Amino acid sequence: MVLAFSIQTALLLGSLAALCTALVMILRTNRAVDRLREASEQLAKGDLATRVDPSGPRRVGTVAEALNRMSLELDMRIQTAISQRNELEAVLASMTEGVVAIDMDEHIIKINTAGAALLDADPVRSLGRSIQEVVRNTALQRFVARTLVSDEPIQTELSLRLHPGSLTNAEERQLQVHGTNLNDAQGHRLGALVVLSDITRLRRLESVRRDFVANVSHELKTPVTAIKGAIETILDGSDHDPDEVRRFMGIIARQSDRMQAIIEDLLTLARLERDTVQQSVEVVPTRLARLLTATAETCQVQAEGKKIRIHVDCPPDLTVPINAALLEHAIVNLLDNAVKYSPVGSNIHANVEVGTDEMAIAIRDEGCGIEPEHLPRIFERFYRTDRARSRALGGTGLGLAIVKHVAQMHRGRVSVESAPGKGSTFRIHLPTARAIVKSA
Repeated sequence: MVLAFSIQTALLLGSLAALCTALVMILRTNRAVDRLREASEQLAKGDLATRVDPSGPRRVGTVAEALNRMSLELDMRIQTAISQRNELEAVLASMTEGVVAIDMDEHIIKINTAGAALLDADPVRSLGRSIQEVVRNTALQRFVARTLVSDEPIQTELSLRLHPGSLTNAEERQLQVHGTNLNDAQGHRLGALVVLSDITRLRRLESVRRDFVANVSHELKTPVTAIKGAIETILDGSDHDPDEVRRFMGIIARQSDRMQAIIEDLLTLARLERDTVQQSVEVVPTRLARLLTATAETCQVQAEGKKIRIHVDCPPDLTVPINAALLEHAIVNLLDNAVKYSPVGSNIHANVEVGTDEMAIAIRDEGCGIEPEHLPRIFERFYRTDRARSRALGGTGLGLAIVKHVAQMHRGRVSVESAPGKGSTFRIHLPTARAIVKSA
């Protein structure tokens, strides 16, 4: 009896122990499952740094370790994708060409900084908007439509006139546009990729080159025609009066001098351009007052012929690093023009304006002045506001172009202020020694 009771007690205690063990396992499993659930929720929110404690039942621990490996690999892949995206963004942002990605509905899905600048658009607000909304240019809109239906890359050139109130000051741009298909990894067409290149400066240089060739031909044609006509007249007969022959020989001599002056100025310009590119100009500290006085004396005879007085105003001790020969050439050109276009008995002022980082040599006359529409182009080669009058006064049309190049060789610039009937002021702006040190 006692033995039977002991056996029953032992069985009961064993059952209780087993039950307790089962309850503990259930509690551990529940806590492990709760940890898995909490970690899953954190991962779902994007917290890939979350890790699950693998302690607990073996199967739950296996799941926890798998979840940890998955979050680690997912974090690495996302970081790789972010790095690749940042590299792509950096490449697009650094490109000078504009890049615009457009979907099949002609909506912009990507535009880089250069593309937004060329199209005068906001790079953020443009995303998701149609190309028609962003760019009011029918030629570009038609090009995009052609690219979306074309199986081959296409290209064209177009003019883009910016609308009033644009983000930049340019009025019109010349663009070279390339368009090609935009496909995904499987080769399915997503839209079109348009690459924009600003060729405004290139086309402007081509226009300047054409104008230069035409102007050189025109300027040389006049003296050549006069020389040829005088020679043919002399050769036509032997009974010319000696005075008449001398008159024709004088024409030949004057026109030959004119041709020589044009050729010499062209050679001077070529040399200045070469030295500017090679940065081979030599500068030495020079007293500017002495230089201005010398240039005034050079033009004094011509000025006295018209009873014109040249006034020089410059601090006597002002010393600047310049190439004296080149700068003297430029100032003489400005004074020579001032004398030519000033009335008899007037005054010309050559003075120096000194600023903190810049100084200017100003040549002011009391002449006829220049119309406003001519001022932006006055320093171009062979550009004349009055061709007949300029030739009659003996100019080659290259003097102001030489002045501009001399200023550029000194890291400076030129400017002009003028109004009809109020005279003109031409300035050669030069950096001071302090400014040169700051830019070096």
